[in-house]
Amino acid sequence: MKILFVTEIPEEKKQCFTDLAGEDITFVSRKEVTDAQLMEAEVIMGNVPPARLTGCTKLKWLQLDSAGADAYAKLPGDFVLTNASGAYGPAISEYMLACMLRTLKKLDDYEDLQKSHDWVNLGSVRTISQLHVLCLGMGDIGTHFAKKVKALGAYVIGVRRHIRELPEGFDEQYEIQDLEKLLPEADVIAMSLPQTPDTIHIMNREHLALTKPGSILINVGRGSAIDETALIPLQKNDHFAGVCLDVFEHEPLPKNNPLWNLPHTLCTPHIAGRFNAEVTYDRVLSIFADNLKRYLAGEPLHHTVDRKLGY
Repeated sequence: MKILFVTEIPEEKKQCFTDLAGEDITFVSRKEVTDAQLMEAEVIMGNVPPARLTGCTKLKWLQLDSAGADAYAKLPGDFVLTNASGAYGPAISEYMLACMLRTLKKLDDYEDLQKSHDWVNLGSVRTISQLHVLCLGMGDIGTHFAKKVKALGAYVIGVRRHIRELPEGFDEQYEIQDLEKLLPEADVIAMSLPQTPDTIHIMNREHLALTKPGSILINVGRGSAIDETALIPLQKNDHFAGVCLDVFEHEPLPKNNPLWNLPHTLCTPHIAGRFNAEVTYDRVLSIFADNLKRYLAGEPLHHTVDRKLGY
């Protein structure tokens, strides 16, 4: 059996995996992994560029270090695809909370005043307890965020593909087709959706026009969920009190993209997740280790992706 571990990992954390797989496991960086190694691998742990996996006929299991899996779901072959869903909720939801508070308390405006040394009171601000928060996406990230804002007093509504048991942190849940009646009432629209045919440009010109003036828009899921060409002219007129984007349709975001210069808009370089927080990295490795134990024991894997749905 050949197991390729292509996610960056500190030396002191490798022992756990060598204890499990012994000489069958090879650690190699994403930049240095060869096509020959990929072609011989039965198991790959990490996000190799999808185009390099099209001829990997020996692959039986691909474990991603990301929650998003849509780019890998359509690859040929009958291998099992698993992701790292569950690793990113704590860190990304804190990023979302920080973005929301930044806008609520007008901190971006106060930063501008500080630069010009102006002592100005910008007036009243809202509190979280006054907000109706709409979470587009009720997976790991959306649920972690819902729990946080619910604990701080917000009324939280979730939107998902199909109605299921209501998770902790939500007051109500609806399906995607209900968006038109939900958007006009939302003070915060928090997006953590996977990319599927149903979610591409879900926030299109029509849906953006329905949003409440002065609301807050946050996207940490997939950049494709927002029609940026529709958002740009809307936010040029300060429609949203704050727009916080960590994901974009094209990454890296080109230097000449108008999103950089929109008023009350924060653009960050896809850093809410990944391994910027140590707890996230540790959770990813824990998922890897648990699934590797299961694979070697012939047991069903956790975090499996439905390759037809892409998540």
